[in-house]
Amino acid sequence: MGDAMEEGTILRWLKKPGDKLVLGETVAEIETEKATIEIPALVEGDLTEILVKEGQTVQVGATIAIVGGQDGGAAPAPKPAEEKKKTPEPQPVDNSGGAVVQPEPTPVAPTAPAGGRVKASPLARKVAAEHGIDLSGVRGTGPGGRIIEADVEDALRSRPAGPAAAPAFTPPAAVPSTLTGERRPMSTMRKVIARRLQQSKQTIPHFYLTIEVDMRSAFRLRKEFNASVDEDRRISFNDMVVRACALALLKFPQLGSQLDGEAIVLPDTVSVGVAVALDEGLIVPVVRDAHVKSLSTLGSEIRQLAERARKGQLQPSEYSGGTFTVSNLGMFDIAQFQAIINPPEAAIMAVGTIREVPIVDNGQVVPGKQMSLTISVDHRLVDGHTGAQFMQEVKRLLQSPISLFG
Repeated sequence: MGDAMEEGTILRWLKKPGDKLVLGETVAEIETEKATIEIPALVEGDLTEILVKEGQTVQVGATIAIVGGQDGGAAPAPKPAEEKKKTPEPQPVDNSGGAVVQPEPTPVAPTAPAGGRVKASPLARKVAAEHGIDLSGVRGTGPGGRIIEADVEDALRSRPAGPAAAPAFTPPAAVPSTLTGERRPMSTMRKVIARRLQQSKQTIPHFYLTIEVDMRSAFRLRKEFNASVDEDRRISFNDMVVRACALALLKFPQLGSQLDGEAIVLPDTVSVGVAVALDEGLIVPVVRDAHVKSLSTLGSEIRQLAERARKGQLQPSEYSGGTFTVSNLGMFDIAQFQAIINPPEAAIMAVGTIREVPIVDNGQVVPGKQMSLTISVDHRLVDGHTGAQFMQEVKRLLQSPISLFG
């Protein structure tokens, strides 16, 4: 359910041992880091045994149930997929109940497109980073040539001896709480947010740039546009910011780049994530090809994604693969804030509220509508002057809002 997924929690079994499974029907519901997903039956046969109970969390690749053949004979259960035991390519399932002979995996070279990311598991990337191994030179034995931990360990063993590497940084343990009161276990989403944002602040050198935008023209144009169209085509100020960022990313693709080992990957498209607040935490649905969509289309898609996110209906593909993120707290009357970068992205834009303030226009003090934008940037990928030019372009587009409708 996405390369970043490492574990899932079985929420509910919809079938019980002895039930017959029909190809494609829902068998169970599993909670990923961001959503609840229905798991379809990938084979037909009898559900002979459930190995993972409701509420239990397991690693990706673990065996959760055993399905017998159509004649009632139980097919042998596959061993849990542990990365240290190289995982063979998935093979067709024999529904006759007989054993299926699995061929030995054949190592293949990484098959990332030119300038793209090497396919590797999160654990493999972590081990490679700790030991300074370039994944582009590692041969993968996982499904589709994906690099797994064992491949990195093989590369490490075959590497010529050299000076001992510095030990990996281990963050200090959290100070135990001395509070009394209700104790609630962290949800899967909350644990993922805690882990990823801690990783972001510890490993990414953030710098911040703030710019003030005169929104008077945008305010007038939005009002006129919304009065002339149906409700489902109306736009918000957040839609205008997302559109401005998408267009600015075409001029400054470094702000949408990502770090892959010692290479900087520049995207060939613009996919903007929009942070949505849920009771359990935050989720960031992604608008694909945001730079080629009209403002009203962009706004409609953002609303639909946000609604599905609040209902827990997003698919993993809908909240992964972003190249830039916009986080807006203006609706809560927050004037300005600094957001934490969502790895592996290079930047995130924090949007404040539109404030009615006096401004100087051609030497005259007039009523103004001012909005504060603050960008958090990964200094490994982007320097200050590039970030400043990007912010100037976003400001120019918002202050000349007719350009957002092109």
